[in-house]
Amino acid sequence: MDRADGQLLMARRARSLLPPRRKLLLAALLAGLAQPGTAQVDERALKVAYLFNFIQFTQWPAPPDEPFRLCVLGRTPLDEQLAQLEGKPVLGGLHVSVRHVGARESLGSCHALYLDDSQRSHVDEVLGKLGNAPVLTVTDSDGLADRGLMIEIHKHDARLGFEVNLKTARKANISFSARLLKLASYVAGNL
Repeated sequence: MDRADGQLLMARRARSLLPPRRKLLLAALLAGLAQPGTAQVDERALKVAYLFNFIQFTQWPAPPDEPFRLCVLGRTPLDEQLAQLEGKPVLGGLHVSVRHVGARESLGSCHALYLDDSQRSHVDEVLGKLGNAPVLTVTDSDGLADRGLMIEIHKHDARLGFEVNLKTARKANISFSARLLKLASYVAGNL
């Protein structure tokens, strides 16, 4: 484990709540997916809203082509909510295409890959296949940003937040907007 990964692990142990300003900014980012009249957003919908906004605030080395392929490894508890992203516009007009893939399938056509806790046993295989390909990798499984995924959604004190492994993103020539990085509870790697 290198220094950046160790720092990410230490930050996870010492995580604090987001300051009020960041909460407001995050709420504004997520407002685009909120359903009118819904008093409480369930955790699955909120995780999908995070994923959608991660895509919006990511820059690829070359603009993705149509459609924007959001790959999902296996089946997840978020499948119903992920299906609602089908056809939604992202990145200035591309439309999301949600595609379920297996760990042994080719991942080269994916622009983003979501991997949940049920698929964590496939992490090394998936990362080996991806190498340094410009594929945004997102998980909600604890500790997978330490192992090389780019963004990890976490829950702390009944609140969702996220961590960014900037070192891994840079190897894939993926960059994130400053607004996204400011909202992260922790960013591994130098800004």
